[in-house]
Amino acid sequence: LPELAAVMADGPEALAIAYEYLFGRNVYPYESIYRDEELMLNTAVAEQVAHFYAECGFTPEYNIGAPDHIGLELILLARLIATEHTALAQHDHALVRWARQRTATFLHCHIAAWAPIWVRAVQRIPAHPFYQTLTTFLLELLGSELERLAGEQVSHTTYIPLQPANPAADETDLSALIRYLITPTKSGIFLSRADCSMLARRLGFSIPIADRFTMARTLFETAGQFDQVGELIDMLRELFATELAELHRLSDTQPLWQPLLEPWVARLANTNWLTTEQ
Repeated sequence: LPELAAVMADGPEALAIAYEYLFGRNVYPYESIYRDEELMLNTAVAEQVAHFYAECGFTPEYNIGAPDHIGLELILLARLIATEHTALAQHDHALVRWARQRTATFLHCHIAAWAPIWVRAVQRIPAHPFYQTLTTFLLELLGSELERLAGEQVSHTTYIPLQPANPAADETDLSALIRYLITPTKSGIFLSRADCSMLARRLGFSIPIADRFTMARTLFETAGQFDQVGELIDMLRELFATELAELHRLSDTQPLWQPLLEPWVARLANTNWLTTEQ
């Protein structure tokens, strides 16, 4: 693709460095991180993905941490699409129906249900234009498949319920607030270590690199030391508003995204309320 070639001029070494920074240290490319509260690999969602692979006769050739890595999910998607095209050429209508139904189910229940949040987290980090361009293409691909398979039967639904807008009594201290903000199924956003560093720089200080929870807590504590908590809350609200606008833009551009993005929009709105009340 010419668009990708145009942003690869500095060679594979620069891409490898940016890849490690993006996906090794900041925006982890596993569905379970975005759709399970445990914030760990190989949780319930990963098991569901592995079961779906088995139903499709797909055995991943690569061991990359967990079955719900976005690369493996894209390989399955590509194979399902290829199966449909081969079946069409062979006039195997039963296999065409099977492949289309499996593709639609995988889109709605897995990859398209979390990829937009992952893409937004990647695109907030100016690590390398190649990955910004690539993730834009990813959303275009998924959107085109949603349109192509509109009306296709989805065999089951995997739904993660919204958290209540009002935090529980044990979610009123700083640690509970941080845990809420770094959990995508609650906050509607993947707050990366790079996001924390960026917010600190905007406030005029730096924070040490650590895990996401520690960095976010240090961000709030340091802001408190400099009487900047109000400014930090305003910056977070600005971040949430930007993410909401991007999700709405995607829904407006391709309306078939709307039901998949609706839970994330609601979570972001809840998070905006939460930070306003702190």
